[in-house]
Amino acid sequence: MNEKAYKVFPLKRITAGIYDFFLLLGVWFAVGSIALWLNGGETLNPWLGLSLVILSSWGFFAYFWLNGNKTLGMAVWNIEIYSLNGEKITIKQISIRFLVNILILFLAGLPLIQIYFSQKGLAINDTLSKTALKII
Repeated sequence: MNEKAYKVFPLKRITAGIYDFFLLLGVWFAVGSIALWLNGGETLNPWLGLSLVILSSWGFFAYFWLNGNKTLGMAVWNIEIYSLNGEKITIKQISIRFLVNILILFLAGLPLIQIYFSQKGLAINDTLSKTALKII
């Protein structure tokens, strides 16, 4: 892809994330319902439930980032993810980005302030995963 990364500012990233959160709720309800059915209607172990939430979330993002370079929330806001080295985005990059995004979520989005100080407009999750977002 091109060298220049168009800055996708925190507000636009957060609004796309909120859109994706509501889609993820549907995925979580479906996965939870299936897990509950497979468990004979008994409540799941909390750690198993948390594992299912994390794995289904990773699967959601991995599927959309590998097939089309954007989630549905990103598509609404005309944002696309790409690899900084110009190649197809990899599972490793997706996994790193996903884990760093969880950390950013727990820190209330504060690490996104790095976008304003980076010459290329990259956040910490972009830098660590060697990916970036651009406006299409």
